[in-house]
Amino acid sequence: MRLFPIPLLSHVRVLVRRAPSSSRMYAVPALAYTNSTISHSEQSKEGNFDVNSLELNEVGILRVLTTMRDDPYLALSFLKRIEGNGDSLPSVSAYAAVIRIVCSWSLDEKLSSLFVGIIRKGDQGRGFSVVDLLNAVGDAEEDEKLSFLLRSRVSSALVKAYAEVEMFDEAIHLFWGIDQLRWDADADTYLVVVQALYRKGDGEGVEKFHSKLLSSETRKHCGFYMDFIEGLCVNEMSLVGYILLRPLRDANILVDESDLATAYGKVVKGLCNEMKLEEAESALHDMEECGIDPDVSVYSAVVEGHRKNMSFSKALRFVNDKVAQKGERIINPVIASSMLQCWCQMGKFSEALDQVIAFRNLNITLDRFCYNVAFDALIKLGRVDEAVELFREMTCEGIDPDVVNYTTLIGGCCQHGRCGQAIDLIMEMESKGKPPDIVVYNVLAGGLARNAENAYGVLKLMEDRGVKPTSVTHSMVIQGLIVAGKIDEAEALYQSLEEDKPGGNVAGGIVKGYCEAGRLDEAFERFIKLDFPLPKNVYFTLFASLCAAKDIDKAQKLVERMWELGVEPVKSMYGKLIGAWCRVGDVRKAIRFLKVLKGREIVPDLFTYTIMIKTCCRLNKLKQADALFRDMKKRGIRPDVVTYTVLAKNNPEEIDTDMKTCGVKPDVFYYTTAINTYYRLNNEKRARAAIQEMKRGGIVPDVATYTALINSYYRLNNRKKAYDLFLEMKRRRICPDVVTYTVLLNHDPKLDVKREMRDLRIKRDVHYYTVLIHHKCKTGEVEEAERIFREMKESGVEPDVVSYRAIIAGCLRNGYVRDAKRFFQEMREKGIEPPPAEASKNVVLLHTKSNTERRVSRTKIQEALY
Repeated sequence: MRLFPIPLLSHVRVLVRRAPSSSRMYAVPALAYTNSTISHSEQSKEGNFDVNSLELNEVGILRVLTTMRDDPYLALSFLKRIEGNGDSLPSVSAYAAVIRIVCSWSLDEKLSSLFVGIIRKGDQGRGFSVVDLLNAVGDAEEDEKLSFLLRSRVSSALVKAYAEVEMFDEAIHLFWGIDQLRWDADADTYLVVVQALYRKGDGEGVEKFHSKLLSSETRKHCGFYMDFIEGLCVNEMSLVGYILLRPLRDANILVDESDLATAYGKVVKGLCNEMKLEEAESALHDMEECGIDPDVSVYSAVVEGHRKNMSFSKALRFVNDKVAQKGERIINPVIASSMLQCWCQMGKFSEALDQVIAFRNLNITLDRFCYNVAFDALIKLGRVDEAVELFREMTCEGIDPDVVNYTTLIGGCCQHGRCGQAIDLIMEMESKGKPPDIVVYNVLAGGLARNAENAYGVLKLMEDRGVKPTSVTHSMVIQGLIVAGKIDEAEALYQSLEEDKPGGNVAGGIVKGYCEAGRLDEAFERFIKLDFPLPKNVYFTLFASLCAAKDIDKAQKLVERMWELGVEPVKSMYGKLIGAWCRVGDVRKAIRFLKVLKGREIVPDLFTYTIMIKTCCRLNKLKQADALFRDMKKRGIRPDVVTYTVLAKNNPEEIDTDMKTCGVKPDVFYYTTAINTYYRLNNEKRARAAIQEMKRGGIVPDVATYTALINSYYRLNNRKKAYDLFLEMKRRRICPDVVTYTVLLNHDPKLDVKREMRDLRIKRDVHYYTVLIHHKCKTGEVEEAERIFREMKESGVEPDVVSYRAIIAGCLRNGYVRDAKRFFQEMREKGIEPPPAEASKNVVLLHTKSNTERRVSRTKIQEALY
């Protein structure tokens, strides 16, 4: 720590002797000043007063500070010493002097820290107002231009300091004061103010702020706006940046193409990071309209954003509609890996592998991450040999595999019982100078345990290699032993690791093992007995398993037990639990749990509210749906387009008005739902208006929209208009899907679409076959209906309860009682139960051998079937 130099101390004593006796006196304590906001290294700069107390009056203080103009740290330390004196406070002039010194050295962080301390004291605590301080800072500077710059800088720092302590009203008020005085503010100050305005929800202030920002009177240089937009994106306010881009462009502020490309690129990436993907695509569209060709990183951000948002079909559609048009050159490894992950996360592993082949045929560069996704897809399909072969091809292409690639293959080999091959890969890693890490050994040990192999040998191998097994290692071994059915062995290992129990990993392994083995009762019993927290992934595994098994009461008890243990559940668990109650139709328990969350001051997320509203609408409990919608908005949760789409199934006209008020932009799914609802309510005028509004908004109808319109026109008995729409869809190169063809056949069974579907490689689903069966039975062609039913099963499409009902009802209606009985028994053997409503039908037409119609009671039909 540096001491005050002796000449300075002598100078201070002289100043004290010369000071008038009438001036305010300050006692400077000798204790060393230590401020938590100043680092240890900076304390050495600020000095340490290792002297007896000095008594200084106000004039003396200012003279001392004048000598410290070349040492801002010393000035700050001296001011803190005066503040430490409880008898009197530093004057406004003393603070102004220190502020001028700090400003002259451009120490913005120190200035901000100083202002935060001043603000927290309040007017009474510091003995002067902020306005007095600003005047004192500026008045001491004789040069008018320098005074202006100093006031501007200090005012900006004060605005930021107010925002830092969340005094937003004061920050905004001071900013408008700066505006009236025409003092200049930097981009960071503008950013702080717009954040404060949005946090306060001050819509009028936001409009005023935007007007000021774009005003010709206060127009800044281009670099200012670029910095401002970048700051908005960094601080998760990219939507504000997007709103400002077009006015900035129209006002000829951002005219340089490179600046526009940079600004748009930052906005699109920022919106993707904030998961505002519709706005990101809209910004990308604007960018292209400006004649700017987005670079590959912008496209990558959108694709990856959709993937992270679990919107896999949207990600793939974006690639097909946008990226593919630019040619293969634009598909980089990031986009390629995102596409592959989308296919895999959708469970379409074969499609992922087809995509890998397509990429390689087009000479698109694939990195080790892309290959790793391909390895995983092959393993999921049980094609381990092909995964290993692709691994060898990757190395031949000059891509050096990393530990992640090896780990994926080792885990896959263990998963399919090829433990010897997994051990060979471990040896290969070592021979190539890539020693396996703890993760690889954990995967191997757990895999061996699952296959009833010697997992303890791996633990011994780890010790020989100097890798110490962790609680995670033991957890994976225990989990594997339970899955392999070696319960006693797993329990014995658990008991031998008693000292690891408080960590939760080993106990969690037991719970997860029972879950994976399908022994949920034992898993829940072990969990409920534990009196210490477990890793969150264990709770989620058990919770998801209980919800899947529809044991929702236990899932709720799990959440309540987490609260008791002081573990905050993942917020999505609340939504999944309420969703689980809704799926079984128990809205009462869902609402009751929602009230429990309110009592604990837990605000449910948008997903939770949306799924409850959807369930209430499905059960025709529209008043409850409306109450939930209002409660959601009251709690500050902004509905998104999905929520409005759910509500649009009942009253789209009212919802449309509310959505426009909230500034939510409708998408193609919303319009599809609204148009379909209007037609269902026989309100063709509003449906047509919605179609025109969709077109004006630049939203292109997709296959679902066209299908809904075709179905609506058929229901209105306008066959010509329905078929014309089908032809229009094909002219626009929007490929019909199986639902479209099912709708066509349902209303016009004479259409021959089989060849067309085959040419387009559209796979027929159970609904398509059911429609065909229904129409054949309706026209008395029961044998043809049975042939279609057999064709459906032979093509790999499993009949559901609706298709069975169609064929059984057709057989009964046409007198084929034996065939009906055969189909009914087949349905029961597959565990498909007819709905209760099916058994409540009063009569069914049967045809006797003489083709004479007679009515048979429900009881007799059931006797015939059973």
